[in-house]
Amino acid sequence: MNILIKKYSFLLLLFNINIAFSQTKPNSNWTLAFNVNFPPSSESIEDINFANEKPECKFELKGKVMLKYSFCLQNDSIASLFQFKNNKYEFQENMIYQPYLWHFVGELLISNFKIIDFNHDGNEDLLCWITSNINGNRWTILFMNDQRQQKLVRLYNTADQTDIWDYPQYHNETKIISTEFYGSAFGTSGESSYKLKEDFTIIPLQKHFQDRTTNNIVDYNYVGKNGKWKLKSKVKIKP
Repeated sequence: MNILIKKYSFLLLLFNINIAFSQTKPNSNWTLAFNVNFPPSSESIEDINFANEKPECKFELKGKVMLKYSFCLQNDSIASLFQFKNNKYEFQENMIYQPYLWHFVGELLISNFKIIDFNHDGNEDLLCWITSNINGNRWTILFMNDQRQQKLVRLYNTADQTDIWDYPQYHNETKIISTEFYGSAFGTSGESSYKLKEDFTIIPLQKHFQDRTTNNIVDYNYVGKNGKWKLKSKVKIKP
């Protein structure tokens, strides 16, 4: 049975997704959980016998028109997304992921995929935290609920030519997405901002990148121009 789990600080509430449920807060989120018929004794996703079963989670996304979807784990690095239409689940696309901090609760495999109204438009979206590292970064893929097409569409960062976002946060007052990533004392870090348009395209606004991999710390500042990044300043800071 496919389950959605609503996360609170210290409590997991389980809901059967085959039963209609109501979301009381527009900014609350739901974490997807996959049913595993034969959970490994090691409680590691890497030890699931994917040759015998493909853990699945069916879920619904509320909006003007409700969307029905399913995620199916092909293995411990590829998840397949299916949309329910024409009275059946039809394959839409594959997504690469790493099961960072995924864990078992009985036969349920708790993921880092969340249903959330990311841009506060009343239509639920899908946020997939696909990997991380020792610095706690959250590299994320966003599937936006496109009611015009009545399907999920990946939010693509045209300025950086990627569909992976660095811990994206949406600010409803300004309609701006901010991102950030961190590195070690001898690594790199950065933050950037983008205007999110109604057609789910973005306009790059500002970007700051710091390189600490050499003897000098180098700060790069960019501004968005014609949909691309233009270097505004480059400053070397001696240690």
